[in-house]
Amino acid sequence: MIPRAFEYFDPPTLEEAVRLLERYGEDAKLMAGGQSLLPMMKLRVLSPAQVVDLWRVPELEYIRRDDGVIRIGAMTTHYALNSSPLIRDTLPALADAARVVGDPLVRNLGTIGGSAAHAAHNADYPAVLVALGAAFRAVGPGGERTIAAEDFFTDMFTTALEASEIVTEVTVPVPEDGNRSAYLKLSRRGTDFAIVGVAAALTEGEEGRCTDARVVLSGVGSAPVRVAEAEEILRAGPLVTDRIREAGEAAKRKLDPPSDVQADARYRVDVSGVYVRRAVAAAWGRKQ
Repeated sequence: MIPRAFEYFDPPTLEEAVRLLERYGEDAKLMAGGQSLLPMMKLRVLSPAQVVDLWRVPELEYIRRDDGVIRIGAMTTHYALNSSPLIRDTLPALADAARVVGDPLVRNLGTIGGSAAHAAHNADYPAVLVALGAAFRAVGPGGERTIAAEDFFTDMFTTALEASEIVTEVTVPVPEDGNRSAYLKLSRRGTDFAIVGVAAALTEGEEGRCTDARVVLSGVGSAPVRVAEAEEILRAGPLVTDRIREAGEAAKRKLDPPSDVQADARYRVDVSGVYVRRAVAAAWGRKQ
């Protein structure tokens, strides 16, 4: 289908983009890579009167290590994330997610900021960013603020952003020695959203014990789902096969996923246990 008519803006500065969003309010939509917004406009799920495109704002595309954090500009593409030695070496779960987002066209045009702000419940980044303890820097008419990833994703296609705020940066703490992470997802095709996705971030302490664990699921709720019971089991002792299996079973107990054309709720619950086990084993098996 063809989108309804709209007014297009491509401001050269972040400040002008904020002013445009403030001027037009809820009638306007922000566009980063366009790989989420444009398909919804073509289907007329969304019909904004104004589209504000960030492609001309040069300072929003970067990956760098700075003061104990990895800083990622909001306009950084999925391809750039997966290709970055810094991301692959320090945040392998994020590289895992970037590698399985959509198809090559989407990965070359789509951005981490746009994908995160879109907040699809079955997208790949939200679970990973929560598991890694990430935060978002946002700029709006009232200035700048930081939002923890765990507070950022509030519902399906809904975030903690105000209407005129723009995500400018994603920050992730540099993992300490002994930290390992992985992301795995089940999808019908490689280019599809996740039926179930699991991000695992683990810390190895003395004698090979798991001293900390964060396990977060996508596709099973309206926002990323962190499974505290599974994390407690993983932290309780050495990560032997039986303990990982027990964590997978615990992860299933309180899930209440949706049913849709991709899979019914019962299937998602069962698959979640399997993929928790696989993601934990994949993270734990990675060398530092």
